Amino acid sequence: MMEPATAETSGHGRNPRRSIHPKAWSGIGPLRSLRTALVILTTLAIAPMMLFASSMAILRASETQRLPSVAAWVTVAALPLMIGIAAILVVSLSWEALVMNWLTYLERLSRAYARGRYSLRPRRLQLAPVEFQALGQAVEAMASAVEHRDQALRDALDEQIVLLREVHHRVKNNLQIVGSLLSLQANRAVDPAAREALLDALVRVDAIALGQRFVQAQEDEEQVSTTELFETFVRQSRARLGVGRRLLEITTEIEPGLISLETGSRLVMLAAEALLHACHALCGPCAFHLQVRFEGESVVLAWSPAPESEPAPEPDGRVSHDLIQGYVRQLKGRIEPGPWPGSTQVRVALPRPHPAAANDTAPVGSSQGPKFFRILDRTERGVAS
Repeated sequence: MMEPATAETSGHGRNPRRSIHPKAWSGIGPLRSLRTALVILTTLAIAPMMLFASSMAILRASETQRLPSVAAWVTVAALPLMIGIAAILVVSLSWEALVMNWLTYLERLSRAYARGRYSLRPRRLQLAPVEFQALGQAVEAMASAVEHRDQALRDALDEQIVLLREVHHRVKNNLQIVGSLLSLQANRAVDPAAREALLDALVRVDAIALGQRFVQAQEDEEQVSTTELFETFVRQSRARLGVGRRLLEITTEIEPGLISLETGSRLVMLAAEALLHACHALCGPCAFHLQVRFEGESVVLAWSPAPESEPAPEPDGRVSHDLIQGYVRQLKGRIEPGPWPGSTQVRVALPRPHPAAANDTAPVGSSQGPKFFRILDRTERGVAS
């Protein structure tokens, strides 16, 4: 038995075998419409026969009998042309009914599946030719597979959301327990230095818990309001440090805006260390000024007094100074002189949104936001692997 003909190509050590098959239609020059191409090809196929039949009819008529008038000659010549035009119309209408009508129906069906309407079924294809019925069944099977896969991804996503909520809840509870233990120990401490150290640790835990609280409260959002975030930080800092340091004054200038939760959480921890550093550096009343503003694609956190303008701080102050440097490195920012005398600032570039996250929109009828579909995409990759 002879094997089917194949084409072999070799190059760079590779020798793939490809089956010979008819070349797919790719259009006639700039022409890509199947309808127009069919009409043109049918006309080109029938036109020579029409001209030949018309000329033969005129020749035959001239040999057999003399036609009485010009109208008779035109009738003899036009009759084959009319028959050819009728043939072109019959072929076009047949093609429209047998092929283009079902192609249009399959296109509408595919668009409906693309919008998530998987419940549609191609019942009209029962009247179509066998080839289109097979194509419709393949499209229906593909839509059914996509629907099952989509449901599996959503179930996996729901499970991840539940687990994520549980993690956030446990972390929040653990931070509250740690804060409560530190608060109890600080209230019972007799040594003022130990009390101050416990209060400092409590302020740091509160700053971490504040970021965690916003992460848990805004599951479907990845941004947080600067005014809400830093005003909450100032309130809890006054409540904590106002007990041990009666002469504590905090003033703020917060420009309204949105920043990512990750950047906001780190800025809050940076502000907490700046506040503790100022309290340790100043022997008398602690007057701390905090400013948050936006400049172009950056957010700027400024405060006073500046660490560089103070003398060598206490050991606790040196810890805060080192932590400030560490947070600045984590934020990939830089420390600069502040906008007013005796102040310093940290400039942090705002992360740009992912192109897919910025352009993606939820399907019609969906109440989920862009973050939902980014999580769905990550879940899909996990299920696929």
